[in-house]
Amino acid sequence: MFVIWLDRGQIGIGTILNMVLVGFEIQWFTGIYHNLFGYKTSFLIVAADTIIGLLLFTLGSSLYMAPSLGVAPYDAIAPIVSKKTKLSYKTARVIQDILFMIAAVVFTGPVGFATIIVAFFTGPLISWWNEHLSDPIVAVIDDATKPKDESKQATVTTLLSHLGRRTYHTVTNAFETTGTLRKDIKTYSTSELRSQLKIVRRNMRNSREMYQSFVEQYNLIEGELKKRINKANKKKKVTGVAK
Repeated sequence: MFVIWLDRGQIGIGTILNMVLVGFEIQWFTGIYHNLFGYKTSFLIVAADTIIGLLLFTLGSSLYMAPSLGVAPYDAIAPIVSKKTKLSYKTARVIQDILFMIAAVVFTGPVGFATIIVAFFTGPLISWWNEHLSDPIVAVIDDATKPKDESKQATVTTLLSHLGRRTYHTVTNAFETTGTLRKDIKTYSTSELRSQLKIVRRNMRNSREMYQSFVEQYNLIEGELKKRINKANKKKKVTGVAK
């Protein structure tokens, strides 16, 4: 209900799959784990399980969230808070996890060493996976799956409309982010500033590539228009001579 109220864009096929399948998957993998390793709970085993499990959990979360096809209700809270406030995703996620951990303590849930580690490191690790793996993978897949045959692409009007909307949102987001930085930059921590710097560098690189793509689009459209104009002029001349 919280997600539907504040940001329905977070809901998609990923939301449904997560809500329906995750419980069964955890139960299935738990059975496999116990069959392979038994029920030993020494400190070294707990520490290894925590580290490996946290890395796999955050990697999986990052990969399924990156394509923007919907996220689980719990995973949607931090992005919504980050979008509605000046908090970064990492900070919002850590605060969220800590609050739920406190709620688990209040209601006598199974809180332990691993719970504390997960609460503090899930947000930063998901952000790291997003920047270094998930977002680049999505970009590569998007680029690789673009139609190569122009005859299979949409009409020019639809294409330009799509490009116009995409450009508008890109420019709007850039201006909004610049305004937020100008207003709140002194409140960011050093680590957050470094993360933002990496994001800006990547966006600058993407902007250069986008500009080159627009130049190519302009040249293609202009070239096609010139061909049609020349063809029309030749047709007029031929018609005039015939008359």
